[in-house]
Amino acid sequence: MFKITKTDGITGFETSPQDFVAPDPELISHFCRIESWTADLATGAFSLGTAAKHLHGLEGKGSIGLLNLVQCYDAEHRQHVLELFEKAAMAPSSFCFSTTLVLDDDSHVPVMCIGESSDFADDGAGNINGVFVFASFRVEQKSSVFNQ
Repeated sequence: MFKITKTDGITGFETSPQDFVAPDPELISHFCRIESWTADLATGAFSLGTAAKHLHGLEGKGSIGLLNLVQCYDAEHRQHVLELFEKAAMAPSSFCFSTTLVLDDDSHVPVMCIGESSDFADDGAGNINGVFVFASFRVEQKSSVFNQ
């Protein structure tokens, strides 16, 4: 899934369902880890949290660029993600994508990213902010009835 839309600002949900109850953080942490990130469009540098750096294989790296970020994504998805970020860097946008991170042991961790670009300036400055949602499990990419 790779989706992007131009935006005039995030309006959020019109209304919440009357009986909506936010899920328990402990329950959420059983299924996934959620971590925020930012990117500075003037420099192209991404700021990631500890979990995102670890899962993207970027621990100990100084400045992190987009190519560093996507190098561990499923090869079939890298170009789509690059194009999505390129579009988001050109105009205020909201976007989301899902892919898998390919780890050193060849296992895959499902990840979803939701973000928005904003604060554009004539000098090329702007920001992209978002969250990664990392599944708490790994998957094998072998052909099976579930992957067809």
